[in-house]
Amino acid sequence: MTGTSLREIVHLVASLLVLTIAFTYPNLTPQVMLIAAFGVGTGFLLHEMAHKFTAQRYGYAADYEASPLGLIMALGLSLATNGGFVFAAPGAVMIRGKRVYYNPLEDRYWDSHQAAKELAYISVSGAVVNLVLAISFLIAAFFVVPHNLANADLIIRILIRSAFINVFLALFNMIPFGPLDGAKVWQYKRSLWLTVMIPSILLFIFFPA
Repeated sequence: MTGTSLREIVHLVASLLVLTIAFTYPNLTPQVMLIAAFGVGTGFLLHEMAHKFTAQRYGYAADYEASPLGLIMALGLSLATNGGFVFAAPGAVMIRGKRVYYNPLEDRYWDSHQAAKELAYISVSGAVVNLVLAISFLIAAFFVVPHNLANADLIIRILIRSAFINVFLALFNMIPFGPLDGAKVWQYKRSLWLTVMIPSILLFIFFPA
């Protein structure tokens, strides 16, 4: 199945709303929420769709599912830290429906290396999309948007905030711990993990104020 079900859309919208509030709190004004919504909408939705489409390319069935615990933690930690930290894992793309076999002339057997490779590339795809978006937004903000354009300040604010949200999502998801994407990538190949993690850290540390 390659489409998006109504159930999946509901889960995506619920996660999008929770993350938008989490990234906006405590400044829950309409303008700030709209700015955050653009960043979350591009960062979160395209991150999860990257997982989904990469999984489908490998032959898996894949659908996004929100996690009640993840939604509670995303909102709860933002409230508890006054917006200082966002638990950016409100759910995950669940993959199923395929077994990876090695098939020489003799008997078939389970190819654990190929399965780990596919899972790693499915996992890293989301963070790669976030990094591409972050860099694209920063380039647009500083080199593309004319400063004499009407509402240029607002457009630049949206682009910079969106870039930050994407950097944060890339960095958070590449943490090599538990169910996060980074754990699967780290387990498969350290060099692949470093290729994504190092620019994520550098962008986060030197992010323009």
